Amino acid sequence: MDPGECSVDHAKDLLVITCASGKQATALLPNLVNKWQRLRLVCHSPASEERLKEEYPKAEVIRTDLGLPGEPERILNDASVVYHVEPPFAHRQAVMGFNMIDAAKKIAKKGTFKHFVYASVLNTQLRKMIHHDQRLQVEEYLMESELNYTILQPTHFMFLFPVAPMLAQEHPVYMANWNPNVPFSFLALSDLGEVVAKVLNEREKHYTAQYPLCSDGPLNYHQICGMVSQEIGKPIELKQKTYEESVQGFLMRLFGSLDVDAESIDAVERILIYYNRRGLIGSSNVCEWLLGRKPTKWLDWMRAEIRQIKQQHQYTDHEDCSAI
Repeated sequence: MDPGECSVDHAKDLLVITCASGKQATALLPNLVNKWQRLRLVCHSPASEERLKEEYPKAEVIRTDLGLPGEPERILNDASVVYHVEPPFAHRQAVMGFNMIDAAKKIAKKGTFKHFVYASVLNTQLRKMIHHDQRLQVEEYLMESELNYTILQPTHFMFLFPVAPMLAQEHPVYMANWNPNVPFSFLALSDLGEVVAKVLNEREKHYTAQYPLCSDGPLNYHQICGMVSQEIGKPIELKQKTYEESVQGFLMRLFGSLDVDAESIDAVERILIYYNRRGLIGSSNVCEWLLGRKPTKWLDWMRAEIRQIKQQHQYTDHEDCSAI
């Protein structure tokens, strides 16, 4: 094959996406559905399965538990490529990644499997965070697997800031989960969706690559609240939760319960301690190169969110008036 030539056959190649009902896949799929004819979307809950089948009727949807040892081989059967996203802070997350890589190696021996794209996290070298250390182990295992791979390393996502509540509250209060003076780099989901689609569509060009992905920053939450305050015309009061409140809030958001395994609790506790002192920062240069344009600025993302929220609110008001 000539350098730069791409072997992707969008009509025949089977693309598998795990955690297909999550935020990453939701941003990715609109960039794929008009080109990839064979999609296998993997999810965990019955509600996610139903939604995916409704939104993507031409795709194959599989509901499963990625933590079960035998499932990765079934998920990857006849696949050409996988975009492997793991549930955040999942129990035995590294083992989950190992099992998926082992399954891909078996499928590759049959001649169909060609590309393993792994959704990791920015700066996996920061091993004080259990979440990062587990991803680092999976990255190493993937590099030594002899598979063709690409590792994507997204940073902190912009969507995690609650713009809608700040708009809705008469006197908005933002409760920070960590020290609001500590800076972070941020990634827009729309930027991530474009980058992942590019990697999947261009395949060979991105073999053995590792891409740290940031759209904007570093910014701390004082700066972010200041930008939002100016845009919505209301001052946002910034407070910091206690460490215990932050841990409990994270667990409830991730698992819907405080009754979770010790490993997941440890991972949440470690990441909050680390973020409170050091944050998570990187460069936007790689993202800009991959996108072929400037990545999304936090201010531009926030303005787009506000416009969308206001449009939805106006539409809802119109529907309510029509029903009277």
